Amino acid sequence: MLTGPGRPVLECEASDILSHTSLPADVDPNPHDRWHSLTAKVLEAAGIMGAFDTPKAKPRTTTGIMSELKMRAVWSVSLVQTKATYQRSQSHIAALGEMSSLKINDAFTDTSFLQRFVVGPHSKHQLVWAIIASVFIIWDLITIPLEMFDVAEFIRVLDTVGMVTLSFWAVDMPLHLIFGVQLRGSLEMRPRKLWSLYMRSWFATDLLIVLLDVGLIIMENLSTGQSSGAFRSARFLRSLRLLRLFRLVRVAKLQRELSLVASRFLSTYAFMVMKIVAALLMMVAINHIIGCCWYGIALGTGSDKTWVHRSGIEDADFGTSYVYSIHWALTQFTPSTNNIAPENGGERFFAIWVILLAMGVYSSFIGSISSTVNSLRAVRGEKIKQQSKLLQFFIERNLSLDLYGSIQETLRREGTVEVRLKEDEVNLISGLPERFKQQLHEELYIAAMQRLPFWPSWSEGQSTDRFFFSSLCHHAVSECVLMPGEDAFMPGTSCEHVYIVESGFMNYSLGNQDPSEIERDAILCLTCFWSEWQHAGRLSANSGTSYYITVNSEEFCKIAMRFGGRLSLYLQVFGILIVGAVESQHEQGVVTDLCFDWQRIEELASRAERFHSIFESLDNTALQSTSLQAKITMVTAAPTPASPRAAHWDHSGNRAQLAMDTWI
Repeated sequence: MLTGPGRPVLECEASDILSHTSLPADVDPNPHDRWHSLTAKVLEAAGIMGAFDTPKAKPRTTTGIMSELKMRAVWSVSLVQTKATYQRSQSHIAALGEMSSLKINDAFTDTSFLQRFVVGPHSKHQLVWAIIASVFIIWDLITIPLEMFDVAEFIRVLDTVGMVTLSFWAVDMPLHLIFGVQLRGSLEMRPRKLWSLYMRSWFATDLLIVLLDVGLIIMENLSTGQSSGAFRSARFLRSLRLLRLFRLVRVAKLQRELSLVASRFLSTYAFMVMKIVAALLMMVAINHIIGCCWYGIALGTGSDKTWVHRSGIEDADFGTSYVYSIHWALTQFTPSTNNIAPENGGERFFAIWVILLAMGVYSSFIGSISSTVNSLRAVRGEKIKQQSKLLQFFIERNLSLDLYGSIQETLRREGTVEVRLKEDEVNLISGLPERFKQQLHEELYIAAMQRLPFWPSWSEGQSTDRFFFSSLCHHAVSECVLMPGEDAFMPGTSCEHVYIVESGFMNYSLGNQDPSEIERDAILCLTCFWSEWQHAGRLSANSGTSYYITVNSEEFCKIAMRFGGRLSLYLQVFGILIVGAVESQHEQGVVTDLCFDWQRIEELASRAERFHSIFESLDNTALQSTSLQAKITMVTAAPTPASPRAAHWDHSGNRAQLAMDTWI
């Protein structure tokens, strides 16, 4: 018995309705007529409609590419089989782990007052601040070692800029309260947690450097006010400036800041070139510091027995002294000659440690540069080789110049478009246990699958259907990308997938019609789930990178039948409806890969769901005892054109589309 608002009461025995003897004696043995008779029996018993006249067969017409759609054989399973399959599939549900609601890049926040001011690690504010910090770190890296040369005008400039940098780093410390960070894949945006992280990392170093700068400024001001004494001596002032070398500890922050900037603006190829340039500059920076310290040691001894006096540059200008110093430093890292040697114990001790440092740094530098350059050369060489083969192919076959130019332009654009990382490019994923890969695919595609408009309302949030969706995401769904000018499919080709557009700009071309723009979440070739299909048009990327999801139709059918149960039965009913609707379009001469609008699909889903509720209300025991198993699709809705696979009758202003598939 089925009751509810607007629903009739069905009071009859299912065995009477579905038995062989209940068929009218004058019914034509044609299956369509038998389906009508059985359906009419159900509807009469339910009080929905009166007796029906046997429909007359309508002539079939042939239009477009496909004159008749053929349902896939897998959807001909009986109700008893779907129930048995469903009971077996429930044993797999316990093996599925719980899906975590926390995703990568999800932000942790709190309700504190400062929370409203917190900015993410990829925000423009952090990007600008990172650029300024990088400039000041590079400035310190270059200028602080140059204080060894004791150039008065240059020292005054450094003192002025030093006040600016001191103010910047003093402000930088409390800003860590509102600068969010990416921590183990999630965004940490809670001020209390951010400050705790800063206290355990750079706080002590930053505080010590700021206090050191403040102390140096105070000591230099005191020395300037003294007319004589220890505070006024050049050696004391030089010793104070040596303490500023401790500020170079901030160079360790430089890699983080530059990586943040480079990840926003550089492609993969440009980033590899940037790595080579950065390695060269780092080598120069190390030699710059060593050369300046080498000169400072000679001046700091206060003796005439130094390499400076031996070289005769004690009265030389800044440029000459710097060139001598940097030349000696570079010769320690490379197998080259020089005429500068240590003259005292301090210089010799420093030279020994420089040689030991050079042995490790230089070998690491050469290995890193060689590896990166070889990678770039291999990529470039392979590209040139393939370009030569393409040109040779066209020359040997005397093909058109216009086609060659179009292909060249398409290939040129491929290198300028950034593509997100694909799953098969991450080798570590292929070695994961199968359960983790299934969970990975479920989190990747479950949202897109559940957004499809034809699922019944009772399947949303139902844990018993999770095995179906998890298996669907793992075995049937794939992610694809289209570059500008590339095609997803061509007209006349066999269709094996349903296409769901994720993002990008795609066009669909059908015959001589103007291309239509495909919007996000658009569905193409949906009928492929239930019937064999051939592409009627062409789907291509217009401009920019386009991403879409494909669902293999054969795997979809296998998983639906393997899952069984009410969802499988519902999909069978919905499939009959949508195939009938598509064939109605074909009769009007409309053959397209584009799906109906979402409102129409939801309407068909609602019809299928209404009949499914009627079918479930029947006595299951009676259904299983009879030798006749049937699937009935009854739809009461607005008029639609007649379909060659569906019979239509008009009664009291209502139209019912009836389709049944029987096993005897």
